[in-house]
Amino acid sequence: MNRRHLPVRVLAILSVAVALLPSREARAVEPGVDVAVPRVTLSLIGAAFAFVPANPVVEQGDFVRWRNVGSGIHTSTSGPGCGVVDGQWDFSLGPGIQTPALPFGQPPGGIPYHCTPHCGLGMAGTVTVTDLIDVKATHGAGILMLSWTGGSGHYQVFRSDNALFNPPNTQTLNPDGGFDSGTTFTDSTSQPATGKAFFYLVMNKTLS
Repeated sequence: MNRRHLPVRVLAILSVAVALLPSREARAVEPGVDVAVPRVTLSLIGAAFAFVPANPVVEQGDFVRWRNVGSGIHTSTSGPGCGVVDGQWDFSLGPGIQTPALPFGQPPGGIPYHCTPHCGLGMAGTVTVTDLIDVKATHGAGILMLSWTGGSGHYQVFRSDNALFNPPNTQTLNPDGGFDSGTTFTDSTSQPATGKAFFYLVMNKTLS
């Protein structure tokens, strides 16, 4: 059975059901309320003149938000260079300000952005949008295996006891082999309690 991401529900009786996630509208969303938490990449701005991470990697339809946890005044402004903007977004980020979760439905590719007052200091980055990750789930003899194609080539797997992937029982796991470049994940060590379910997401991994 194939669906992008999943979630895959693994019941204690080891039946597997795949549920489509809610459709995404072009509106503000709150991670853990309107959309699964891993689908919103958070980039922080602290005391240094840098976005962390500066280069989020997201799947088509997922989100990025920026938060200023320092005392400076910054922006997150789309555009290919200092003083050059393309009008896709322009957020002012004073101390303590967090942007709305911005959806990225653009075709796969890189979208450069910068901080307007500090671009000359190297405060810039790129949001990379990838194609959809297509996941297949199989199970048998108490073992669940996920395999997938698409995305960036670097992945992480999330497993949770709730469909919004909220704490405390949400784990970030590596694909098989312990490397982020693997395209399979085997889960044979954990099963949910009777009447409960596990949910899985395969997501792009941001490296910088």
